Amino acid sequence: MTHAAASPSRFAHQLAQQYGLDEVPASRSAMPSLDMARMHYPEPHLFVLAPLPAEDAFVVSVELERAGSRRFFHGNAQTHLGLLEPGAVHIADLAERPSAYVCSPFHSVLFRLPRSTMDEFARESGGPAVAQLHCTPGASDPVLAGIAAALLPSLKRPAEACRLFIDHMALALCAHLASTYGGSQGRRPVAAGLAPWQERRAKELLAANLARNVSLAEVAAECGLSRGHFSKAFKATTGRSPHSWLIERRIEAVRGMLLESTASLSEIAVACGFADQSHLTRVFGARTGSSPALWRRQRLRPAAAPAAAAAAGGCATT
Repeated sequence: MTHAAASPSRFAHQLAQQYGLDEVPASRSAMPSLDMARMHYPEPHLFVLAPLPAEDAFVVSVELERAGSRRFFHGNAQTHLGLLEPGAVHIADLAERPSAYVCSPFHSVLFRLPRSTMDEFARESGGPAVAQLHCTPGASDPVLAGIAAALLPSLKRPAEACRLFIDHMALALCAHLASTYGGSQGRRPVAAGLAPWQERRAKELLAANLARNVSLAEVAAECGLSRGHFSKAFKATTGRSPHSWLIERRIEAVRGMLLESTASLSEIAVACGFADQSHLTRVFGARTGSSPALWRRQRLRPAAAPAAAAAAGGCATT
């Protein structure tokens, strides 16, 4: 089955409506900072990607699997691509109303980037505005392939996506596109970390909102910094990205509730910022090497053992 999968977004809805694809239902985790979709066409037959409505935006496609030939049409020009390897990239300007003929199965991640998004990134980073994005169609880009792979779980399970992580990846995407395909180097990154008050405020805000999808912009604004500057400064200060630090605090909160409450795993998951029990189990297992249920049993058993032994001893002496 051919389908488009994404966080609920106008772009994913456009793809679903334009090409008659299935769209993932809306979830509680919207990602306004990054408009993306996953397209999968498994049948070896002609598939026509007709032009989307013209707008001042770019679409960047990254191949997830080896794909066959296709032909792109943009403006009065056309580009023919042969065999595409995983990580192959193509960039289209939606103002030119690009279209394509695809004759073989494909599996791609697509990013939609309005020019206004690139302009906002340029202002924050101190670099020049990006007029155009130029790439050799079909060329491999390991960085974009890595970004697409990192975001794939968020596309498959949008309810579990962490806003801080999505925001961070959106900045990384814009930075790479601007420097590699837009000719913009921006300013040299500042190595300094956060001031003590900024670190304290950022941690307080994150810790107080474990169950809420706080945005990178929200935390950065509390520190009086741009998103990019804050993200780098936070890691320079703590040794962790904001997203990684938040996940650690959530796991700490889970441990506390496992030991100190009788709440169910599903209740603990929601209280600590996870989408559901399944999401909690995957993240907890990856961080601790154990499931939450097993971790709880192993730590509660020693406390129960003396009572059990005393009870057994009491019975033996009577």
